[in-house]
Amino acid sequence: MFQKKLFIALVALATFASCTKEESLSPTTNISGVNVPTAVSSAVTKAFPNSSIDFSVIAPNSLYAADITSPTKEVQAVVSTKGEIREAFTKIEVKDLPAAITTYLETNYKGYQFVHASQKTTGTPTGYRVEIIFNKVFTSLIFDDKGAFVSKMVGNPGFGPGPGMPGKGAPAPAFTELALADLPAPVQAAIKAYTFQRAIAMVAPDKTTIYHVHAIKDGLTWDLDIDATGKIISANEMKPMPTITEADITTLPAAIKTYLDANAPAGWTLKKATSIASDNVIIHYHVLVNSGTKVLTYMFDKDFKAITNVGKGPMDNPSLPKASITEISKDQIPAAATSYLTTNYAGYVFSKAISVSLDGAVKEIEVFISVGDKKYKVEFDASGKFQSAVLL
Repeated sequence: MFQKKLFIALVALATFASCTKEESLSPTTNISGVNVPTAVSSAVTKAFPNSSIDFSVIAPNSLYAADITSPTKEVQAVVSTKGEIREAFTKIEVKDLPAAITTYLETNYKGYQFVHASQKTTGTPTGYRVEIIFNKVFTSLIFDDKGAFVSKMVGNPGFGPGPGMPGKGAPAPAFTELALADLPAPVQAAIKAYTFQRAIAMVAPDKTTIYHVHAIKDGLTWDLDIDATGKIISANEMKPMPTITEADITTLPAAIKTYLDANAPAGWTLKKATSIASDNVIIHYHVLVNSGTKVLTYMFDKDFKAITNVGKGPMDNPSLPKASITEISKDQIPAAATSYLTTNYAGYVFSKAISVSLDGAVKEIEVFISVGDKKYKVEFDASGKFQSAVLL
């Protein structure tokens, strides 16, 4: 049974209904003291007879949530002021989740604590919602109907880690997926320079609504948190997997040479120095020097500061694995991966595939496909065993 406290945390609802603003909508008051339009209460009562129903406000004069409990099922629904049930999520057990989702969770959140899961039974796009606690942080994840990851929300700075954990408690996204037209005018204005992709709503502990928007600008993908006034609270670029390149450097940067002169054995000579870059930006350096019959390893960050294991000398630093990313053809994809795609993404169109190797051994195969107007990245291990899928 849904606990009201957990429900509020999970669907991020705010009880900020205003009696003055709602009166023109013919409000009715439910047992939780929340005023909702008659059209809203009537629609839910008709769709879910013989049920216990509690209402909450997602957005005044716009969207309402209903927590519905019957002897046979538990549902969370989103209803418009006109009484349209836009979405309904039915509670399910973890065993009822698609294998793609449980595999994704086990691969990306090893050791996670399961909290709650639900399946969208009304509304589009269809999909699933899963709440977990991972590393003591409450995390809400949304997946599409194929079990591909869509988006997530975790405890934000100042919000605390989540329900039942120390701190103020983290908001979770509303379980309604908002269209561009659902966003307040100030929020739409804030993302005018972006190409809107999708959005969800959440409510901070002070009852203010935050909009989590996924959008594209200048070819880059961004996750934006925006308040109701249009202020962008945070903007995080969703970077694709970095393309790692290695380049030998014959002349050491002065700062690295100065460090080696002061810390390497006297008489050292350079054996090899490699700069490792991502997106044409150097992220660290890997330097090998000869000292008598020994070869010593030194690593430096992008600012030329030495990276060492505490309490050990530079020679104890492990050598960096050699990473390589190679584009492969459709015919080079492992048979097991091809079979998975055919079974789970019927009619898919192949875009490209890459093979990720470390020290010459293939660690991962990433396949980029499209199904209708949706684009996916589906990840497999070297043998073609499914690892995870992400809606791009």
